[in-house]
Amino acid sequence: MAVMRKKPLECPFCENLLSKPVDLRSGALDITAGICKCRAVYVLDRSGHNLGEAFMDALVFACNSDYDKALSLMPEAYETHTFEYDCNMNTACPGGDKISKTPKLFFIKLK
Repeated sequence: MAVMRKKPLECPFCENLLSKPVDLRSGALDITAGICKCRAVYVLDRSGHNLGEAFMDALVFACNSDYDKALSLMPEAYETHTFEYDCNMNTACPGGDKISKTPKLFFIKLK
């Protein structure tokens, strides 16, 4: 199995370099996240094994905290990507071991 090399954090949709996720409070959401210029959002899962929660947080965040809209979206209405994330270096690599305790970034972009 090939080892994926970490590289500076960039958007998987437009390849724009991204800042570290920051603590945000948006409506009922209290997340560590960011937004790309292309309107993709990313949410940090510090534990590396709460991707379901990160997915829901990202979906709601992408829908401007509109839970009803987020819950009504069909999977073909958005694209997602998951990266292992190094918080200290702001670097990432695609995928990774889904059960590891490595922090993960969950990206979502509405179509």
